Amino acid sequence: MRYMANQETDGGFFQPSGIVNLDEIAHKAAAATVRQVEPSLDGTGLDIISDPAEILALGKAWQALEESCPDTVFFQSFAWCRNFLEFSLGKPDFAPRVITIRDTAADGGSQLTGILPLALQKKGRMKVLTGFAEPFQQYTDILLDPAAETGDLARHLLTALKKTGADYVHFGQVREDSALARLAKDILLPLGEKDAAPYVPLSQFENHGEYQKTVRSKTRKNLRNARNRLERSAPVTHEVAWDGKLLHDVIDRAYEGREAWLERLGITSRAFQDEDFEAFLKRFSDGREPSVGAIRTIAMTLKHGDEAISDQWGFVYRGRYYAFMANWNPAYEASSPGRLHLGEVIRTCFEEGFETADFLIPASSYKLSWTDEMMPVGDLVLPLTRIGSLYARLWLGFLRPRAKQLFFRLPAGLRQLLVKKVVPIVE
Repeated sequence: MRYMANQETDGGFFQPSGIVNLDEIAHKAAAATVRQVEPSLDGTGLDIISDPAEILALGKAWQALEESCPDTVFFQSFAWCRNFLEFSLGKPDFAPRVITIRDTAADGGSQLTGILPLALQKKGRMKVLTGFAEPFQQYTDILLDPAAETGDLARHLLTALKKTGADYVHFGQVREDSALARLAKDILLPLGEKDAAPYVPLSQFENHGEYQKTVRSKTRKNLRNARNRLERSAPVTHEVAWDGKLLHDVIDRAYEGREAWLERLGITSRAFQDEDFEAFLKRFSDGREPSVGAIRTIAMTLKHGDEAISDQWGFVYRGRYYAFMANWNPAYEASSPGRLHLGEVIRTCFEEGFETADFLIPASSYKLSWTDEMMPVGDLVLPLTRIGSLYARLWLGFLRPRAKQLFFRLPAGLRQLLVKKVVPIVE
């Protein structure tokens, strides 16, 4: 989840922002809001699909495109988007906008060569075009066939974005190595917090033992000592489940524990502010919905005797584990349960034959105890109307960064009050 935390990281495309270039925002906003001629998608090969039935009908072509894209992200897969669409059907604020890209196939017909799953959301009096399952998804990306011609694609994509009816575009958690980052670098601006997603490239190691040699000896010693102290009173064990009661319990405990942790620190998350988030997560723990069956979900728990001291669960897609949510028992905080557990999570990933363990943002210290590898991640923004330009310039680019700096200097008690009374309105 994207927590309201103060994280900065160096990167290439996503450089630390500090004070953003408001003149650059104004220039791109002015270019985007020129309306001399109504933009047309004729001849571009792009379409905007908003009807849920038509989106579901893309299933086979969407999945075929996933297979042709070497780095498809789970949160843009058909399985994830179908699950969210079925969960959201009938909700008045759900307004999908799936941008498709087609080219001429060898048989003379059309072939799906790209897809960008988005949705239009209300933000006060404005409309923002954002990721399809925001604020529940991690990463925003475009599926793009590596063999597709991309010469004019950025220009055509800008035309499509203008036709969605949005006041501004906000792509959250765009990975620096993603197709979207490469495609959008000339039309969207990096804006907002810069972070990074720690990961372990499991396939680069012959086995878990070889990987362990890359972990700092001091880290291994400290965690070994912490585990030994716990084992004086009860055994420390690790349990793994793909379904059943353990999966259900871990998902429930992780949600409740993370919610309590956010409240204790006086910080917030857009996902946890959403009243539908808990119900959405229960789809994975219950496993009764057919669309959930296409998603591989794994849960892991570290126990001291019969007591769960740390939980983590996530998704497995194309050999990559996405660590979606974690939680630890505050009574064991002195034993570094999160760090201890992450070591067991990585061991499990090796045993299961995964290629990559992706711990997502933020780049927390307990994650960096186990890896030095991080992928820079940031948000991309483009104003499309005058009110969108004003919002991006004054709030996103100027006032919000300063407000957050002030927010994190406040005592936890006052932050808790602001989170309940103010932040949901302005976030």
